[in-house]
Parts: sequence; structure tokens; C-alpha cells
Amino acid sequence: MPGPSNRSLEMMIGGLLEATQNMQRDITEIRRDIKDSDSRAALSYEQSEQRAAASRAKMYQKTDELVERVSATESAVSKLNADMTSVKEVTAEVTRWKLMGLGALGVTGMAAAALASLVTAYWHDIWRVLRGG
Repeated sequence: MPGPSNRSLEMMIGGLLEATQNMQRDITEIRRDIKDSDSRAALSYEQSEQRAAASRAKMYQKTDELVERVSATESAVSKLNADMTSVKEVTAEVTRWKLMGLGALGVTGMAAAALASLVTAYWHDIWRVLRGG
């Protein structure tokens, strides 16, 4: 016949069993939470890697575009330098012509001035010869 001490022992064992079951349930929930957390972390890592790869691809594309633009700019500058060389040659030639023209104009002006001086100095004589007298 069970006595009062047996009953309290059974209650303690029952309480221990219930506590053990609760602990098992808590451990199972914790394990499930850890698995979910690991799955989310793996998914987050995967998404992060995908975003990083997409960002790197975009950066490489922009770098390639920049390289193409710099190459085109270098080509244009090289062509412009070649054009400027020929322009400088033409400009030097035109400047030389201008200086020659100014020199010729100066010489012509001096010759005209000398001729005008002569005509003025000998005008009376020239006028007499022209009138026939």
C-alpha cells in the first residue's frame, strides 16, 4: 500500500518527468531555431555574394567603358596634335607671306615716296617738257 512518502516521491518523479519533457521540447525548439538561423544565414550569405558579384560586374563594366572612353580620347588628342602640326606649318607660311607682303608694300611705298619727291622737285622741268617748251 502506497504511503504518503511514496506519493510525494511519485509526485516528485512526475514533476521531474514533466520538467524533462519541457526541457526536451525547449531543446528541440532551440535546435529548430538554430537550423532556421543557419538556413537564413546561408541564404543571406548567398544573397550577399550575389549582390557583391553583381556589384563587381557593374564596376568592371564601368571600368571597361572608361577604358574605351580614355582610348577614344587619346586617339582624338593624337589626331588633333597631328592636325595642329600641319596648322602650325600653314600658319608659319602665311605669317611669312604676310611679312613678305608688308616688306614689299613698304618697299613699294618708299619707291612711290621717292618718285613723288622726284616729281615734286623737278615738276617745273617736267611741266616744261610736257608743254613742249
